[in-house]
Amino acid sequence: MTKGSKPDNEGATPEEISRHAATERRQCYEIEAKYGWKLLRIEPTGDKILKYNCVFEGKTEFPNYIED
Repeated sequence: MTKGSKPDNEGATPEEISRHAATERRQCYEIEAKYGWKLLRIEPTGDKILKYNCVFEGKTEFPNYIED
């Protein structure tokens, strides 16, 4: 997860967005549905494998399913 750097994300400030990389655009929509996060946009990364950044509103973190 990384913080955003552009203030033009539909009213959210850089501190109010999160990015998660994905290999396909549809994965952004799947993440949005699974975790209930609001997807703001999908950005191309230029990377050959992780081709897209899913940009979500607020601080988002995947659950830690592994407990000590």
